Amino acid sequence: MKIIAINGSPHGKRGSCAQLVQRMFAACEAQGAETEMIALQRRRINFCVGCGKCLSEGVCPQKDDVLEIQDKMRAADGIIFASPVYVMHVTGQMKTFIDRCLPMGHRPSLQGKYAAAVSAYAGIGNIDAVADYLLHFLVGQGAYPVGKVCAFTTNIAVGEQDLEKAAQLGRDMIEAIRQKKTFNWEKLREKTKEFKEMKEFITERKDFAREDYKYWQERGWIDGKKPS
Repeated sequence: MKIIAINGSPHGKRGSCAQLVQRMFAACEAQGAETEMIALQRRRINFCVGCGKCLSEGVCPQKDDVLEIQDKMRAADGIIFASPVYVMHVTGQMKTFIDRCLPMGHRPSLQGKYAAAVSAYAGIGNIDAVADYLLHFLVGQGAYPVGKVCAFTTNIAVGEQDLEKAAQLGRDMIEAIRQKKTFNWEKLREKTKEFKEMKEFITERKDFAREDYKYWQERGWIDGKKPS
């Protein structure tokens, strides 16, 4: 089993989110899993420029570290998204990375994966909303939602109670992977506002969103029928 964490904290591997992730990792490693933390602040992540080539041609033309990280997400069994709360939302580093994952949102590719979210704050903002945003992004691509951990921190230090919650989340992730827990993701997607809006966009702009249309058509998401 391979568990990866995408950490959007500017403190990287020494911040509060990293402490929570590392406790999760310890629990996962105790069950035989391999782990890897990717600190976005150490990676080259360019801003999305809105060219749309990822939708029409299938691949972003920018040459940075994004495609490598996305490949690691697809290859992993479990994926953790981590970000502290910065001005009521995720950090700029995390948001920039998520923006660049637009094609993964349009062409969901995380079915069969297991997702968790980690967030920390010093008492200002809606931490649950931030963690839910991270988890929702992964679930929207087909990943099974294992859970989230939200922690209050002081000077980056995380309390033992919250660290133990992170350890339990790590154990829950391993259990979910081993039991191959599933949910009816496609049925869930069909009920969501985002799915309906995406379907409308891809159908009406199929000449532009060519790769999206092909992907959705192959899965029967356009008209409910897969091509023979």
